[in-house]
Amino acid sequence: MRHHLLLAVLSLTLLAGCSTPGAFFGATDGPPFQPHVLSDDDHALVYLYRPQSEWADQELEAPGLFLDNELIGALPSNGYLVLEFDIASYHLEMRRPLLGSYWTLLADGVFDFTKITGFTLDTEAGGVYYLRYDELDPPPLNGQEATANGPLQLVSAELGQREIASTRLVQPFARIAASGQREREPGFWSRLFP
Repeated sequence: MRHHLLLAVLSLTLLAGCSTPGAFFGATDGPPFQPHVLSDDDHALVYLYRPQSEWADQELEAPGLFLDNELIGALPSNGYLVLEFDIASYHLEMRRPLLGSYWTLLADGVFDFTKITGFTLDTEAGGVYYLRYDELDPPPLNGQEATANGPLQLVSAELGQREIASTRLVQPFARIAASGQREREPGFWSRLFP
């Protein structure tokens, strides 16, 4: 009996190590926000940010951004991600980890209990999009219609630029292909011998 309990505790501990820790374990410590320049006019720039809040500061595990059930990055309190998308339509979802896993095998099924919100983003060449994630305080609409349902909202450039200025980078810039897959940067040898 003791071995089973020890095995269960060890399994839960290992699972908890598979997700990104929330701000409860320490403030987001990446570099302060800096605008990113598009590599060319055939792509779109997407900023996903999360304003700091007491609620978000107390999270043990940070929610993650998914494209086609593929984890792109986690978003702790006061953090932002910068992504460059090929021109296409993308189904974005935010999921909350549970015991270190996002449980994507159950995605879109009856037991899909980790999905927080999701919507489709249609990108245009040269476009810059600000996606705001906040579970408690919806963005001020200022006479505009809401562009999504739930805590993940497409907001105006004016609001996005104002709020993202105080956030910190969570992970390095990533380029996303139209397939929804992360494009890998060329390696050392491929840059030397194109």
